Amino acid sequence: MNISLRSKSFSVRLTRRVVLVMLVTMSFISGLIFIWATVSMGMMSKAHYHDVLDITNQKVGKIMTAVEVAAINNVSEIERNLDSPERVFAAMKGELELNPHVIGCGLAFIPDYYPQQGHWFEPYVVRHDNGEIESLQIGSASHDYLKSEWYLKALTEEGGYWSNPYYDAHGAKAMLCTYSKPVRDAQGRIVAVFGADVSLDWLKDQLHEIDKSERQNFFVLDSTDRAFAPYSFIIGRKGDYIVHPDEHRILHKNYMEEAKYTNSDGDDNLGILMRKGQSGQEIVDVDGITSYVFYAPLEQSGWAMAIVVPAFTIFFMGILVGCITLLLLFIGLMVVFHICHVSIRRATLPLKQLSVSADEVAKGNFHTQLPVIEHDDEIKLLRDSFDTMQHSLSQYVKQLTTTTAQKAAIESELHVARSIQMSMLPKTFPPFPERSDIDIFGKLTPAKAVGGDLFDFYLNDNQLFFCVGDVSGKGVPASLVMAVARSLFRNISAHTAEPNRIMGSLNEALADGNENNMFVTLFMGVLNLENGCLSYCNAGHNEPILISDNVQFMACDPNLPAGIESGWDFTLQETQLTPGTTLFIYTDGLNEAENAVQEQFGDNRMLAKAGELLSKSLSAEQIVNEMTEAVHRFVGDAEPSDDMTMLAIQYKGK
Repeated sequence: MNISLRSKSFSVRLTRRVVLVMLVTMSFISGLIFIWATVSMGMMSKAHYHDVLDITNQKVGKIMTAVEVAAINNVSEIERNLDSPERVFAAMKGELELNPHVIGCGLAFIPDYYPQQGHWFEPYVVRHDNGEIESLQIGSASHDYLKSEWYLKALTEEGGYWSNPYYDAHGAKAMLCTYSKPVRDAQGRIVAVFGADVSLDWLKDQLHEIDKSERQNFFVLDSTDRAFAPYSFIIGRKGDYIVHPDEHRILHKNYMEEAKYTNSDGDDNLGILMRKGQSGQEIVDVDGITSYVFYAPLEQSGWAMAIVVPAFTIFFMGILVGCITLLLLFIGLMVVFHICHVSIRRATLPLKQLSVSADEVAKGNFHTQLPVIEHDDEIKLLRDSFDTMQHSLSQYVKQLTTTTAQKAAIESELHVARSIQMSMLPKTFPPFPERSDIDIFGKLTPAKAVGGDLFDFYLNDNQLFFCVGDVSGKGVPASLVMAVARSLFRNISAHTAEPNRIMGSLNEALADGNENNMFVTLFMGVLNLENGCLSYCNAGHNEPILISDNVQFMACDPNLPAGIESGWDFTLQETQLTPGTTLFIYTDGLNEAENAVQEQFGDNRMLAKAGELLSKSLSAEQIVNEMTEAVHRFVGDAEPSDDMTMLAIQYKGK
């Protein structure tokens, strides 16, 4: 009996000890898990609300940016149509049709800008709920927009201004905020303010979705139960409520006046921190409830958004998740180990098969058979993505082949165009081997396959007609204008030997129908080979260099480039060339040639090089080649930025 009692006592003690050890161990582990779950969920909740603020800020920012871009585009369009109120209406209506975020837009002109429209003229277009767009004129003595915040601020804010919210009773008849920008006339004077109106309903919808989602997350269905339900609000620059679940506070209450709590330092009111554009979180009393307030600025507008979450709700979620985690731990721990190995092995088998197929695709076998996935899950989506990738790669290879062929065809066509263009220029040097009184050499180096520089010359009645020009722009368009200018020079100079008259006729021909606003800088001259008298006319081109006893720029009246203004009176100039004088004419591709550090060759280097050539008694071809070599040494491996043309005319006399 005593032995039995002692044995029972030992077993009880052992059992108690084992149970106690297990209880202490499990209590310690459970406590750690519970604390970890509570702290982790609290941190996750805080991070979640910061993410909600960031996402909302990005959404609002995108919409505001879209409105700003639309307003900038509309201002540019309006500035081109200020000559007519009807065209102003049309421009605003067109922009409104393209921008769904803008409910209406108006243009508030300075007083009496259109005298026939009266002192107040504010054309306005508004989109109604049925999608129709209505055009109105809402400016009047009763609606004096000249005193409106959005009008006055836009006059001083060149980069645009977001107004405080207000109710528009004349145009959109809704709660709005306006993005406004000044409108300038051709002389740069502010003549109006353009305003793009955005309804506040979209902000309400954004916050309503946030509040609804957060109430569901915390199992709170009643939005009026502020002891549990999170809610969000937005305040303006001065603290006025813009959006709030309590609509009676919107534009009627001020957050700064209602706030009775301070931050942890006790120095600044939380509302002041929000108005300063700061972001963060604070634990404060809101309507008598201890709550976390997460706040961040809405950058473009100067507003601030906040989410108020009762502290109990945040900790409740942590406790709830901790309890659920412990429960799942005790239930699942006994079975997870036994089933994980088999389940994971079966679940990852398709991934291994996909890996083998991916290796085949990487080798170029785009038609490799992919494994069949029975379950409709992420692995099935991954398999479908691989299938799409196979087809895309195959299609890409086909397109790349086609593109390569097309590129080769384009390059071939550009090569033909270059050959045609270069064939239009003088290419036989010396051009007049039978004459001893003149030596000429010209060279054109286009920056692209085709270029816009030109030079030409020919003899007629013992007179040398020549020109050097530079068409605005580069590439194919410039080459076409170059061909036209060269043909005009030949045709017009066949009927007159006066350079200014040739230039005037060429200018009229280029300016007529010049919708692309292209022009040609041109130096044109007629040299009398009997006496060395040079008549010339310059149309906005670089001054040529005279290489004689010394080196100097030849005096030239600048005039306008040809093709800009019809009816321009080009001036005629004359000078006397002595035997041995070389006239060196060039385009700005020479003196503006840049090296790798964007330093230009410049006039000084060009004159210095010409001075070196003065004492060498070189031919026209040698002068051009020496100058070409000098600029190539200076530029080095840098890509040419412009076409470069040089023409040397050496007058030797009888």
